[in-house]
Amino acid sequence: MERKNACSDQPKHKVRPRAYIAQRTIFAFILFFMSFGYAIAQKTEISGTVVDQSGLPLPGVSITTNDKSVNGITDIDGNFTLNVASGKEVKTLTFSFVGMQTQVIQYKGGKLKVTMKEDTQQIEEVVVTGMYERKKEGFTGSANRMSGDEIRKMTSGNVLRAIELLDPGFRMGNNVMAGSNPSAMPDFNMRGQSSMGDYSTDETVFMRGDIDTRPNQPLFVLDGIIGVSVTKIIDMDPEQIASITLLKDAAAMVLYGSEASNGVVVVETKAPEAGHLRVTYNGNYKVEYPDLTDYDLLEAADKLELERLAGYYDDQRGSLENIVNKSNSYRKKYLEVQRGVNTYWLSQPLQTAFAHRHGINLEGGDETLRYKLYAGINQAPGVMKETGVYGRNASLDIRYRYKGLLISNVLYVDYTKSDRTSPYGKFEEYAKLNPYYRIHDENGQIAKYLERSVTTEDNYYLTSGADIGNPMYNSLYKTFDRNVAFEVRNAFRAEYSPIPNLRLAMDLTLSKTTSDTDIFKSANHTSFLSTNSIENQGSYDWNNSTNLDYDLAFTASYNKVFNNKHLFSAYARYNVKEKNYHSAGAYATGFPNDNMDEIFLGAKVQNSEGSESTTRAFGGVATLSYTYDQRYAADLNGRLDASSEFGKDNRYAPFWSAGIRWNADKEKFIKKLDLFDELVFRATYGITGTQGISTYEALQMYTYANSMRIYDSSDVVGAVLYGMGNPDLKWQTTDAYNVGIDFNMFNRVLSGRFEYYYKYTKNTILDFSLPPSMGFSTIKDNIGNISNKGYEFTLRIMPYNNVQEQLNFNFVVNGSHNTNKIEKISNALRARNQEQMKEDPDKPNKLSRPLPVYEEGYSQSMIWAVRSLGIDPITGREIYLTRNGERTGIWDAVDRVPVGDTEPDLIGTISANLNWKGLSVSLAARYQFGGQVYNKTLVDRVENADLHYNVDKRAYTERWMNAGDVALFKSVSPSVNGSQTKASTRFLMNDDQLVMNTINMQYRFERRYCPFIKRLGLSSASVGLYLEDLFQLTSVKVERGIEYPMSRQISMSLNLTF
Repeated sequence: MERKNACSDQPKHKVRPRAYIAQRTIFAFILFFMSFGYAIAQKTEISGTVVDQSGLPLPGVSITTNDKSVNGITDIDGNFTLNVASGKEVKTLTFSFVGMQTQVIQYKGGKLKVTMKEDTQQIEEVVVTGMYERKKEGFTGSANRMSGDEIRKMTSGNVLRAIELLDPGFRMGNNVMAGSNPSAMPDFNMRGQSSMGDYSTDETVFMRGDIDTRPNQPLFVLDGIIGVSVTKIIDMDPEQIASITLLKDAAAMVLYGSEASNGVVVVETKAPEAGHLRVTYNGNYKVEYPDLTDYDLLEAADKLELERLAGYYDDQRGSLENIVNKSNSYRKKYLEVQRGVNTYWLSQPLQTAFAHRHGINLEGGDETLRYKLYAGINQAPGVMKETGVYGRNASLDIRYRYKGLLISNVLYVDYTKSDRTSPYGKFEEYAKLNPYYRIHDENGQIAKYLERSVTTEDNYYLTSGADIGNPMYNSLYKTFDRNVAFEVRNAFRAEYSPIPNLRLAMDLTLSKTTSDTDIFKSANHTSFLSTNSIENQGSYDWNNSTNLDYDLAFTASYNKVFNNKHLFSAYARYNVKEKNYHSAGAYATGFPNDNMDEIFLGAKVQNSEGSESTTRAFGGVATLSYTYDQRYAADLNGRLDASSEFGKDNRYAPFWSAGIRWNADKEKFIKKLDLFDELVFRATYGITGTQGISTYEALQMYTYANSMRIYDSSDVVGAVLYGMGNPDLKWQTTDAYNVGIDFNMFNRVLSGRFEYYYKYTKNTILDFSLPPSMGFSTIKDNIGNISNKGYEFTLRIMPYNNVQEQLNFNFVVNGSHNTNKIEKISNALRARNQEQMKEDPDKPNKLSRPLPVYEEGYSQSMIWAVRSLGIDPITGREIYLTRNGERTGIWDAVDRVPVGDTEPDLIGTISANLNWKGLSVSLAARYQFGGQVYNKTLVDRVENADLHYNVDKRAYTERWMNAGDVALFKSVSPSVNGSQTKASTRFLMNDDQLVMNTINMQYRFERRYCPFIKRLGLSSASVGLYLEDLFQLTSVKVERGIEYPMSRQISMSLNLTF
């Protein structure tokens, strides 16, 4: 019977004779061995694929073998092919990749498939200081490293906000004035204020293009470039960040000397990866809308009634003309209210903004030469119309390695245009407008005036009303407040290892920044309603600045292990730097229309100014580190800085630090407990310092401005002394202690860190007032000492972690507390305290809020006010307590005592993270409790409010009216300064907050689950959703976003790798 093929109905061939089969078999064997021998004589190939635990291909994996001549890397699809030359034999292959465990495989032939596992400890094993990397077990300082993935889970754009959520010691100021203005520059500090002075952020707004004089901000280092601007960090695309490390104590900060007394933030971007050309796109698309929940203003009927109660429409002088004018004014407004006019002015200058950011990344290369080119665009309009930040940036990273030589060059180019304020005006102007005003006049046009005052026939005095301009009118004409900045930074590094364990390097950093700020208003602007002179109507304020800096450094590092137990490390660095600054500015008036929008077209130049400066500094640092058996470590760091900004006797300053570390988890008796995966104790002490002054503060300064006198017989011009220098200024120094413990328990279920620190700062530099006879108002001097102490903690719990299912969940809580204390003040500062207590006739409400008081033994953040017993129900007057505890009805500055502290008892973040295969969900909320706040909204918008403008509802509903009323606020006052209430505890409140900052959901598409990814030509893809600034629960109701409103954000991210 014939046998048939399973896939065919045709019969098989007939069976051949055995001799024929044997002949054919021998012939086949001969051909096989001949072809095999020929192939061996030429070459053989070893091929395969490398993937991660999710099955995704890994490009750029380095492959080495036991034969040094045979190596390679994987391509974009994770594939590789190794050519083995004649006479060579490959027995083992080693696969290595950053963040993955190294795999060593015995080669036995055939095509390979290698799965690499994540090395969760590898990244944490190295501490990045921005100058060098050191093994974690030998580093004694306080360094907190955050991965790029952690940053991206916390924010869709603002990197500083993510740092605040991840590190409890990094604090950003809550500026209620700036709100969500994308052009406003935030204030922040690390472990408290090291400089003395009033640096509160709630009433001072620094914009892009302004000179930020706040001295408590840390130093930023980007890819080895020291001292990059805050705007660069804020504008960074989070997708470019590989890690951020915060250096907090003396052992870490002494490396950077005087620039780092407030801490260091080291930002490392992603390094180029080897492999075939890989193209990556990342984008973020954001919808931002105003958040006006903190505003509770009066409606039209209630506002008009409040004005009537204040007596605005009562007869003041008894004349018939006054009575008629006031009656007509009230009647007109009353009829508008009856017609239903109730304008919600807050919505007029606002919009729902759509922001978007895009980035393209091209990278590739081999083990010798790698490259990465990035180009990005950021369009970020604000929620106030015609405001926003619009940027373009690019970077080129090239790295070449040949044997012991490594050459790298990173170039950054950034262009940013910032529309700082809206042509519609500031938001507070709309919060003041009365709701009984109409937006448009009877002709449907936007009126220039919302209300006109009425005077006597001879214009001798005002009888009723006021001249109220319509801020929306300004939007009809060209008006701008714009800053344009262009910045180029280049970092070149050459590194060479002449012998094993020794590394020599040279770094050269060059940067140039230009900034132009233009503020233009035409004569039609409502700012000139009361300006009669034509040549003073319309204005143009122009400022230009240029910075050119260079930093040249030479370094040497040596690392050697003896007997597999003794690790010795040494590092030395010498650098010299120069900073050149040039600025020019002019202010002109007389711009009759908005077509004349160039400064040279102004009718009159009111003022011109300019300055230039050159400062030079050099410094040297040396570090020695010793580690024994990975258990005990000690290091010693020393640095000498010199600066031209001080007088000749104070230009040099030495700094140093020392630290110890005990890796207790390496001890046998700890291992026997089987509890700790990591247990580390560390402590450091050191002295750091800062200059704390601007250029030439130690020298007398002269100006040519407004004093040019040209003499016919000479080329000499006159100059005037305008700055009184202090050649005795000294460096501001800080003694810093830090102790910490790091632990990881129960197979990484429970982990955390706790740190306690103490900083004592000497010779703080501050302005103090001079007597008028000196001809100058202030001078810089070393006037006091200040201390900061506190603690920080982070606790992480991972109750579930299933590697096989790729499912884990973790819960993180961190917190910090800082206590600030003035240890010593000079007589000059005591005199300043007395000066602040005096009333100012030009500022009737100067004392309506607590002013900074410098007293030994108290905190800078202390609130000083007169104690209050509240409003007397019988008289409606406030009852105070004197310093001696006696009741009085008179407010006296002498009776001010410390009544609260703005520093919270505890502030931190609570977050949760869920990861399952390609899905990631993260939540983060900021909390604080225990501190106090002086409620300025109740003072400015209720009790001291000018009732010609709209006010908070509490100004109407909670006032004292009649004898017997129990009320929070005094009776209404017709004065433009309200009740002229002074600072008292009546407005002091506990400031407890819970803010839901971020909800983030991301999904990564994997090839094995989503075949369409490969069909689209993609290597990987991910999408994300961000909900930011969702809500705020607080114990204090205040208006937030005075000049610019707060906002909430919803955004989506998209990442594609081709």
